[in-house]
Amino acid sequence: MKKRTLFKSQKPLSILISAIGLLCAVSACSETSDLEATYLGASNLEASDLEATNLKVPHSIVTTKTHPQTEKGKLLIVGGALSGETADIYQHFLQAIPEHFPDIAIVPLASSSPARSAENFKNLLVRYGATEDRIHILPLAVKDDTETETDESLWIKNASDQSLANTLKSVGGFWFVGGDQMRIVTALMPRDNQPTPVLKTLREQLNKGAIVGGTSAGAAIMSDIMIAAGDSFSALTLPTVKQYEGTESQEQGQLYVHHGLGFFPYGIVDQHFDRKARLGRLARTLAISNTDLGVGIDENTGLLVDLATDEVTVLGSGAVSILDASQAQFSEQPFSATNLNLSLLTPGDRYNLIELSLLHTNGSPTVGHEYAAEAPHQGAGLALANGRLEQLLSYQLLDNANSTEIKRYNFIETGEGFMYRFKQTKNSRGFWSANDGSMDKYTIENVMFEIEPVQVQITPTDTLVQ
Repeated sequence: MKKRTLFKSQKPLSILISAIGLLCAVSACSETSDLEATYLGASNLEASDLEATNLKVPHSIVTTKTHPQTEKGKLLIVGGALSGETADIYQHFLQAIPEHFPDIAIVPLASSSPARSAENFKNLLVRYGATEDRIHILPLAVKDDTETETDESLWIKNASDQSLANTLKSVGGFWFVGGDQMRIVTALMPRDNQPTPVLKTLREQLNKGAIVGGTSAGAAIMSDIMIAAGDSFSALTLPTVKQYEGTESQEQGQLYVHHGLGFFPYGIVDQHFDRKARLGRLARTLAISNTDLGVGIDENTGLLVDLATDEVTVLGSGAVSILDASQAQFSEQPFSATNLNLSLLTPGDRYNLIELSLLHTNGSPTVGHEYAAEAPHQGAGLALANGRLEQLLSYQLLDNANSTEIKRYNFIETGEGFMYRFKQTKNSRGFWSANDGSMDKYTIENVMFEIEPVQVQITPTDTLVQ
């Protein structure tokens, strides 16, 4: 069985971190705080593995990761859009809080309405059994919500307040609400490997057994290397950018990579994964950062990580994608990828992130017992069934006796695009079960994934008739 080492204990990963600069001088942006300006103008992180990425990196500003590894606590990483009805995520968070650290701290840094978003999450925790007077909303914010009586602009520099950091020593559960991940990072660690007092204490509590959770932006910050912006199509067809352009660039824009907070020591985390079609941007980020492992988490889905055992459990309603690039080959200009290994975990599954092995699933094997036997369409578009990744790799591949390969094309009207190829190999395994006896649920292991650039010619039907 293949062994893996932790992301942080591999050969030193040298990365480029340009000095963080202001988008505009404070004197010219009177309504923007120093921290907000730093957040908007933060500069990019890229890999220095030139052989793999063809990126030209100035050697003089290359640094090396030296974050201390945490081993004793837990993480609960949620892919965004967390429903108040997804009981198992809230329950597992509360159950993981150590008895000797009974307090909970909600960190609203990412939100544009910090006080309100934190209060909403506090109410949900109380609904699921938390003691209200044990829950503390940390006065940390980058942006003030002018529609509330609370003046969050007074919170902007609190991450450097040692007295606030000292209050966290009784906290066993930390939660980062969603919003913009750059707000979190620029407040808690504006420069890589220079944590503020609040972040230092949070890491100490995690190492003593606390749980750190977060959703959406609160998931993105978990890894050392953080995806801050960009959609998959742009990530695969355009160069990365050097400066953060704001929240809107998360939905449609070029890939922007920054340092994260480093709680998750195994690889890179991405979120809103299937709905926002982020498989391509995760693959590109693994390539430019020389990182072996990527984890993509669907919306309303949680990954409970036990840092002591390296085991994870999937919670919620969606899937968690495990993208192994340890044997992959990448090329640039245009980007392509071969020999990536893709697995999908669904609720109830347990998995080891060092061995890259499935420890438990409730499903029955599909390979050799396939339900379908029709050759699937190879193509693109909304007219093709099974658009979700879990459905595609199961119904159309590992639970189909007449299929060993699936191709999906992605392109824009100019004809520029790329092809995703998914291949069944001798190591591929699928498992099927039915939630409540009706809804199919699949676990997928070891499907080969490749990305190939293509050029598509679009000819309207009326032109053909003429």
